[in-house]
Amino acid sequence: MGKTEYKRLQGSQSFRQRLLLATLSSTPILIEDIRADETWPGLRNHEISLLRLFETVCDDCHVEINETGISFQFHFFVYLSINHHQGLGCSFYLAWTGTKLKYKPGPIIGGRQHRAHDCGVSRSIAYFLEPLVVLCLFAKQPLTIRLKGIVVIIIWFFFETYHRRTI
Repeated sequence: MGKTEYKRLQGSQSFRQRLLLATLSSTPILIEDIRADETWPGLRNHEISLLRLFETVCDDCHVEINETGISFQFHFFVYLSINHHQGLGCSFYLAWTGTKLKYKPGPIIGGRQHRAHDCGVSRSIAYFLEPLVVLCLFAKQPLTIRLKGIVVIIIWFFFETYHRRTI
């Protein structure tokens, strides 16, 4: 069993398309410097949820997030209120920052998924549906899955149109 060769990519642009194309072509990818220079570096919650969805649909899919550690930000501030009360305060943010991702796709199996996939509330279901429809075309079995999340009204029209055209 040889060492896996990863196609090296940088940045977070076109994240869904990169995952989709890597899965369809069975090409392992390594994405580095994911929002490395931003205030909140790393993968966002909806991107991690998308990775989990791909793991659900594909067999023997391997995802390794982050080798950079934990981000800790501490802010100390002085505040003045309207009625001239002064005070001190502090806030901190502790987050798991995945600025590096290794993704090794497996065969797309499809099948019936008995648990609903939680898409979260930071993106609408359409964000997850678009790559999922393409994956379904190449699955070994028909895919039955429930997505739990929000539907933005503007996107709802797209979803309804998409639903009627694909069925």
